[in-house]
Amino acid sequence: MPLIKFFGNLRQLAQASRLPVKGSSVRSLLDELCRQNQALSDAIFIDGQLRQHVRVVVNGHDVALEQGLDTPLEENDQVAIFPPLGGG
Repeated sequence: MPLIKFFGNLRQLAQASRLPVKGSSVRSLLDELCRQNQALSDAIFIDGQLRQHVRVVVNGHDVALEQGLDTPLEENDQVAIFPPLGGG
């Protein structure tokens, strides 16, 4: 089962730094995750689309440079979700 790693404020929303979630694609994995946690859904998606500055990375590769949310997943993949970063 793919393992999701959470960063930034997403860790607090998930109440975990890592969480195994079923999914054969990034989209199905995120759908399952968001069904379980509305706060994460609100932080990751807006109007059914990935928020602009949220980054999803599979095994070190940004899915935006792959097949987007349709990027397929394997059993032992690691998915990292990064919230928008701020600072100054």
